[in-house]
Amino acid sequence: MSATLLHPRLSLNGIVTPAWSFEQDLAFWRECGLSCVGLLHPKVMAHGPDRVAAALKSEGLTVSTIICGVFTLEQPECWPAERARLDAMIDLAAEVGGTVYGPPGRGWFDQWDANCAAYAEAVAPCLAHARERGVTLAFEPTLRPALSFVHTLRDGLDLCAVSGAAMVVDIGNCCTERDHRATIRAMPINRMGLVQISDLDAGTPAAPGMGIRVLPGEGDLPLEDHIRAAHEAGYAGAYEIELLGEAEPDRAAIRRSLELVSAMLDRVVGR
Repeated sequence: MSATLLHPRLSLNGIVTPAWSFEQDLAFWRECGLSCVGLLHPKVMAHGPDRVAAALKSEGLTVSTIICGVFTLEQPECWPAERARLDAMIDLAAEVGGTVYGPPGRGWFDQWDANCAAYAEAVAPCLAHARERGVTLAFEPTLRPALSFVHTLRDGLDLCAVSGAAMVVDIGNCCTERDHRATIRAMPINRMGLVQISDLDAGTPAAPGMGIRVLPGEGDLPLEDHIRAAHEAGYAGAYEIELLGEAEPDRAAIRRSLELVSAMLDRVVGR
């Protein structure tokens, strides 16, 4: 696949190939002709942040995002180590680019105000550090309650207002929300830290799907409409394919998804 065929704002995150090393990811990104990629904290640390930065620069790759861990909101004694982890990725992003994010943490069930206050307090020093380094720091609303007390775009916007952090907009997490494309179009652009693309295997009543996130093109979501909503909101960043992939990735399926989303970006965004 020629590098000129893939849209320059299309990215693939290393979480799609979770069992691969950074070196394996890098080789695959090269094969696919990607110019923008997403990083995963454990792989960065295993390879070494300095070596990762050098490799990305040598390959001429830009970075869409660096996925980091969650805050243990219920245990403030954990926050110093979690802040240090986040700050290290902020420092890397200051060198190679990209939004740094992670889910905000589980918190306490049905204690919205307490959870918001805890996240705002936990993330505040990292947010100040990110601003000093010129890096966008965000959180991701996710449907998995073990990782996040925030599950919708509307609630995410409320947490943005409380904490000052930006938010990741992922169609695989927000696709069932009421009027979610209208919410995206109306979103303040400084709140939209990153747009991610995944699909959903919903199926039909006669043939139900697994109800899980899958690669773009393997599910039922109107992905191009999602891209269009973000574009109409004024979003100018990367569109990243992101979902927790299989231990043995299907290379051909990933490449088909890259080609599919690249064509959508050509139609909606242009080059």
